[in-house]
Amino acid sequence: MNYEEILHRVAPCSLMCHTCPALKDGAVAGAASRLLGYFDGYYDFLDARIPPENLEYRRMVQGHLDRLEKYTLRPCPGCRENPEGCCIEGCPVIECIRERKLDFCAECPDFPCQRTESFFQALDPIILGDWKRGTERIRQIGPEAYFDEQKDRSHYQSFKKGTV
Repeated sequence: MNYEEILHRVAPCSLMCHTCPALKDGAVAGAASRLLGYFDGYYDFLDARIPPENLEYRRMVQGHLDRLEKYTLRPCPGCRENPEGCCIEGCPVIECIRERKLDFCAECPDFPCQRTESFFQALDPIILGDWKRGTERIRQIGPEAYFDEQKDRSHYQSFKKGTV
């Protein structure tokens, strides 16, 4: 993956847009699209062949397919491409890195800055921790290695009960 693609898939704050279900061309949208491909024709098969006593299964399958389809149509272009910036309302990071002409908070000599730290602390201590850990990791190994290390990890794994 080239550096421009990494910039699209890793937010300036180090959060992984790549695995966020909202990213229009992210891992979740891609997986949903592939899974829908595996189901191609299955509903039609069920519709034509399923015995009447199993019609509820056909409805359940259709519901799953409808939900998968919604994941393929995600709206977010990523915070760098989004004219409004980050999907987290009021996030100061995108504005700051644009002003400073940086790609990541990890490149900033003021990290961790009071402005962003206060914002994330007030928003959610879990996100604050993710920002600090991710940014430190980018500083240690660089954005390319960070992406490779995180690309299959859930964007929201830190919110899982008992994780933090």
